[in-house]
Amino acid sequence: MSWTREQRDTGFLLAVVTTAVGPHLWRIPLWAAALTLGVLAWRGWLAWRERPLPSRWWLLGIAIAAAACAKLTHGVLVGRVSGLTLVCILLALKLLEMHARRDAFVVFFLGFFLVLTQFLHSQSLWVAGWTLLSVWGLLTALVLAQMPLG
Repeated sequence: MSWTREQRDTGFLLAVVTTAVGPHLWRIPLWAAALTLGVLAWRGWLAWRERPLPSRWWLLGIAIAAAACAKLTHGVLVGRVSGLTLVCILLALKLLEMHARRDAFVVFFLGFFLVLTQFLHSQSLWVAGWTLLSVWGLLTALVLAQMPLG
């Protein structure tokens, strides 16, 4: 089976976003980590099968449910852990509504922000290496998004 350019780029972007989200999955609640990974897997399946993206109403419902669960879990929506929970989920949901290049830019910059938030928890050497890998992947995906088709 030959993969299209869009499938390859989406797969690479999913891998990069998973790398950016990965270290945070241990800090957010289990339901949020499962939802984030589930949405990423759903997006990968849609790209692999070349299926249409879900409607905005599905995404809005998931986002509202995630915000309500974050509020119930953390007691607040504005805070380090609750904000991290929402950013991880919303980044994954943004991948399900990427229709234009500007949507891809939102994903890239949310990814960069998520990489920076790791430094709120640790400044160890492994974090620096992980940051370099994640930023390299995000910059590569950014370049791929700028390349014309053909």
